[in-house]
Amino acid sequence: MEISENKKRKYSVPAIENTFKILRLLSRKQFRESTLTEIANALSLNTATCYRLLQQLEELAIVRYKAKDKRYTLGPYLIVLGDRAKEHLDYVSMIRPYLKVLAKNTGLTSVLVSRVGKDKLTILSKVEGEDYGVNVSVGRHFLITDGSYGKCFLAYLPEEERKYFLNENNGLRELSQHDIKLLEDDFEFIRESGYSTTYGEYIKGICGIAAPIFNSHKEVEMVIALFGLTAQLSRNDLHSLGGLVKEKANEITLKLNGI
Repeated sequence: MEISENKKRKYSVPAIENTFKILRLLSRKQFRESTLTEIANALSLNTATCYRLLQQLEELAIVRYKAKDKRYTLGPYLIVLGDRAKEHLDYVSMIRPYLKVLAKNTGLTSVLVSRVGKDKLTILSKVEGEDYGVNVSVGRHFLITDGSYGKCFLAYLPEEERKYFLNENNGLRELSQHDIKLLEDDFEFIRESGYSTTYGEYIKGICGIAAPIFNSHKEVEMVIALFGLTAQLSRNDLHSLGGLVKEKANEITLKLNGI
């Protein structure tokens, strides 16, 4: 029997999902050296299942076990995989000069953000600004409902999917129904203007400007964003920068799609 494309996408393999959750957890500063119990509890995994996965990852050198401390860390083979990924992900190398131009011209930190899985976003590349830049880490994860970058993804999702994420209400900012209604108005502005802004709503003292990069199907594939301090920038400043970020995002879109 032939499986439909939609069913293929919905089918999941728990062992693979849990393995990825373990690696993602160990990549976080708070959990970079964790015991079996700490990992299992943080991910709500059965301890025996978690132990088996960690053993297999250790054999592959993807996870390292420090016997003296009885703690697990990321393993050395991930360095090899990371280097190979950099070689093959040529679009990141293509986009990085744009991040450098944005950081140089604005003094802000510029980042490339990609969607990971259903509701997560991660930073693929960054260039820190010399004047008002904010320190962020490559690989750091956010929810799709967070920040100017998240709003860029949400604005172009089907309404039903967008409302599902917003009503989950587990991001940096707790949303009331009134907040969600205001965001829907904001999404309309984002689609019309081509960029989004935040001004301390998600992380106090931090502002952001972001613009979407589209694939050939006119879906948001990635987002470029600027981070700065509200102490240095006014709301009007953000909108004047929005056009610049949108311009670079449009150039990247054309280049990625060979136009």
